[in-house]
Amino acid sequence: MQPKLTVSGYRGIWGTTLTTQIAQDFAQAFSLFMQERNAKTIFVARDGRESGIELCETIIGTLTEQGQNVINLGMMPTPIVLFLVQNKKADGAIIVTASHNPIEYNGLKFVTDTGFFTTESEVAEIERLRGSASKAEPRPGTRIDEPNLFDSYLSTLLEHIDIQKIQNNHFKVALDPINSVGCTTTPKLFEKLGVSFSIINGEPTGKFEHEPEPLPKNLTGLQALVRETKSDVGFAQDPDGDRLVIYDEKGNIPTEETMLALCVKAVLTKTPGTIVLNLSTSRMSEDIANTHGCKTIRSKVGEANVVSAMTEHQAIVGGEGGGGIIWPVVNTARDSFVGIALILECMTIEQKPLSRIIAELPHYTMIKEKISFSGDLLGLYEKIKKTFSEGTVNTLDGLRLDFLDLSWVHVRPSNTEPVVRIIAEAKTPERALQIIDGVKSLL
Repeated sequence: MQPKLTVSGYRGIWGTTLTTQIAQDFAQAFSLFMQERNAKTIFVARDGRESGIELCETIIGTLTEQGQNVINLGMMPTPIVLFLVQNKKADGAIIVTASHNPIEYNGLKFVTDTGFFTTESEVAEIERLRGSASKAEPRPGTRIDEPNLFDSYLSTLLEHIDIQKIQNNHFKVALDPINSVGCTTTPKLFEKLGVSFSIINGEPTGKFEHEPEPLPKNLTGLQALVRETKSDVGFAQDPDGDRLVIYDEKGNIPTEETMLALCVKAVLTKTPGTIVLNLSTSRMSEDIANTHGCKTIRSKVGEANVVSAMTEHQAIVGGEGGGGIIWPVVNTARDSFVGIALILECMTIEQKPLSRIIAELPHYTMIKEKISFSGDLLGLYEKIKKTFSEGTVNTLDGLRLDFLDLSWVHVRPSNTEPVVRIIAEAKTPERALQIIDGVKSLL
């Protein structure tokens, strides 16, 4: 089945469902889309995948033929491209990346002058232009290769971090940037922060040494490196640098929600304010916000929805579980570099080993399931509400029920496959399992 362009971009297998012809068609449609908005400058960037080289050259050639002025950023993390679009006043960007998908995949992400990914209506417009016979009148554009703009982002990030305190702690860090964008950028951050580091999979070849999704089963090499080097913390990035996973100094990986909670703790300790979490994100960060007397807003699932709610409520920090921290004073996107800096700052504030800081965070058990389902969703929601009648109902995105014992369940359909996702969280594994089983029995 041919993939479709969505708000998350277009992803396909290189050579079959993603070819230079497909890239050319999308680039031409995006050029028309941008010309309707009087665009003058478009950034092009990629993650470390080898196929990205040819795809970028195809896209740059197509855009310049259509009269666009292109700045080629080369290998550049996705969050940094979004930052640069906003701060360098570009009109948009195309990022060649398949994020954490396996190596045989690649993809295209489209960014407007807002510094955000294209919305549903904009995606529909690009698809319409791709299917139309209209072509822009050929008029040569320009190409400039500018691979060193990470430094301008770095200076902005460091303005908001207590560099001196981090330097004074002489942290030892282990890093796995999975042979991609973090290989050339993350060491620059460590050097500015006075951090000594050991690195694994540090050559930016795009030949991933393990499956690129930053899951515990794929990060055993980093775990071993943390222990061998007696590092204070280990960091793993995904291929395009928006997601971050951490290891403590003992080589243990906490739950995927913990990284976000640590970052929220660091931000609110310095600057109290409203936070935004999606409906499927742990209560850990919400509890931390309550401790600081701060309000928590819940949004629909998805980075764009979190950012939108953050803008509406002027939130100081936000994000999603799974390694996505958004700190708008630096960047309005999930950003692993922000995560690294905030976790190191949290460690300076607490002056404790990372394992102890994590142990002192609010503790919950989260269980995630996905079940094949193609029936009546609204009918299912009514059955769940009737069975769990004591729950407080939230229908912003699917169905979420909150209970007095601080447990909750979120049920929503997948956007990509005929399944229902069920996430439950509670203070004990037994309670979380009881909720999950109760919902599953209704399917």
